Amino acid sequence: MTTSYEDFVSALEYLVAIEPDPKAYDDDMDEYDRIMAPFEADIDKAHATIRAFGQQIAPQGLEHMQDVLQQLLAQQTDQKSVSIMRSKINWHWDGCGEWLG
Repeated sequence: MTTSYEDFVSALEYLVAIEPDPKAYDDDMDEYDRIMAPFEADIDKAHATIRAFGQQIAPQGLEHMQDVLQQLLAQQTDQKSVSIMRSKINWHWDGCGEWLG
């Protein structure tokens, strides 16, 4: 799967947008899963896009991957976006090149 930087960013922004307020599920993971269930196919597609982009840029080295992450996070205006994006990238890039999530 080949993906663009724009697709990568869009996938992350989508995941941020659908993440429910923690008050909606009060740490009840069954409730969280119920809330997120309607989005499952799109979530899987977003995750695949994030992973594919990591694999695509991995040959450019760990420093480049870190730069991509830092530039993306620097553009975010709220802590929720930073936290979700960092978490998703670390999870899906784990094992891409030298990346250790």
